[in-house]
Amino acid sequence: MMHHALTVPNVVTAIRIVMSIAAAWLAAFAGEPQAAVVACAAAALLDGFDGWYARAFKQCTRVGEHMDPLADKILMGVVFVWVGIDAASPFVWSLVALVAVREIAVTILRAYSLRRHGRYIPASRLGRTKMLVQSVVGIGLLGSTHILGVAIPGAVVGFALVGILFLSYLSGIAYVLDWRKESKGACRRPGADPLCATQHHG
Repeated sequence: MMHHALTVPNVVTAIRIVMSIAAAWLAAFAGEPQAAVVACAAAALLDGFDGWYARAFKQCTRVGEHMDPLADKILMGVVFVWVGIDAASPFVWSLVALVAVREIAVTILRAYSLRRHGRYIPASRLGRTKMLVQSVVGIGLLGSTHILGVAIPGAVVGFALVGILFLSYLSGIAYVLDWRKESKGACRRPGADPLCATQHHG
């Protein structure tokens, strides 16, 4: 019900989504790239806060388990599309596209598992590490360019994205293997404690 969804972590997650969309608008239409980078950085920091709060104060919800990965993907989508625009390189764009394919594939797997087996796939430690690395690298590249005024060579951007791509697909493969292993046993939704683990990164 509505009052169950209106928890502090869910409100913070909604704010993260709004901030990510605002960052895209600031960068693309308002001509305020510095403010856009700050908004992205703030949204990334709040990502850690909402997950911690949900677990610490037992405010994990089914709404949150869906909103949190969505907020992550919107933020990273904004960040890496912007990185691709800055780089203006077909190679960089191909790496960004491959990262996007991984995110879409994991989202489809989660949706299938939930609909078919009633079981949500929680974020793994590797998945959380992937999100942290994506945030630090992506926002770091944008901050260097648009706040510090340091031009990042295309080769450096490409090298950074190759590392992110490797980590992304490694965590994606781990999700598939874990899902197949769990699917052989009883298929049911996780309880309260496992749910808390889902409300932190994708």
